Amino acid sequence: MKYTITTTKFLIALIAFVSLSACKKPETATFSYAFNTGQVDTAYAYDGTHASTLAATLTLDEIKKGGTTITFTLSNTMSGQTYNIHAHDAADPATTPNGTPYDETPNAILFSEHIEGTGGSVSVTAETTMSFTELTTTYEGFLVVHDPLQTISTTNPKTYVILGLFAQ
Repeated sequence: MKYTITTTKFLIALIAFVSLSACKKPETATFSYAFNTGQVDTAYAYDGTHASTLAATLTLDEIKKGGTTITFTLSNTMSGQTYNIHAHDAADPATTPNGTPYDETPNAILFSEHIEGTGGSVSVTAETTMSFTELTTTYEGFLVVHDPLQTISTTNPKTYVILGLFAQ
């Protein structure tokens, strides 16, 4: 018995295959961050009075039309305190005014938010035009959460209650 595929059936099968292949499911990834005890650099370990039970997660969700949704969650926050959170692009310390390994101006286009503590877990969501792939493979930067009990400083990492590599 000889099997033949008509041109019409072949085209229908090809269109179905291409359509299903094009329906790629958006990617998602979650990253966990512990209280800053010097994981990035022991010289940058937190120095202050905030409880060390604070922890964070960063979830990236690819947007089909392009860009990425960033959801940041802080756990064990202090009620009534405002936590400033943002990304800093990595930099050569020889090129920054205070010798920091990051651009001292936060990257507000990527992520710059604040959260009001409730005594529990709180979240904030933002969108960036940077792709999911760029954020998870090529972007070099830091995720910073400032101590709400101290004056904000972008040049003193010892005031960061959370400090980690962004999306790593």
